[in-house]
Order: sequence, then structure tokens, then C-alpha cells
Amino acid sequence: MSKNSIGTIFRIFLIFLSLVSFWLVTLAIFYLVISLIFSIEFSFKTYFILFSCFIIFRMFYPKNVFI
Repeated sequence: MSKNSIGTIFRIFLIFLSLVSFWLVTLAIFYLVISLIFSIEFSFKTYFILFSCFIIFRMFYPKNVFI
């Protein structure tokens, strides 16, 4: 493999990692605030279920696809 293809794969991996970590932190803060406001018990199991649903929604959400 050439250095350009390795750099492209590395760049794609970093973009993917940054997007997932951004949504992970954003959803964690949102879930923590909601659980504190409504005095709901913070559960990591519920948090990861919400995160999985959110990622699946973002994968298939047709934002600006048909416009």
C-alpha cells in the first residue's frame, strides 16, 4: 500500500472516531442532566442502549439526501 492510501485510511478512522466520541460525550451529558432533573437513576446499560439507538438513527436519517 502506498503512503497516500495509508494516510487516507488513517484519516477516515480518525474522523469516525471523533464523530462517535462527540456523540458519546454529548449524549452522556444530556442523559446526566435529564437524570438529575427528573431524579432518574443513571444507568450505564440504559445509556448504552440510548447511544446505540441514537447511532442507528443517525446512520439511517436521510439528512439532505433527497433535496
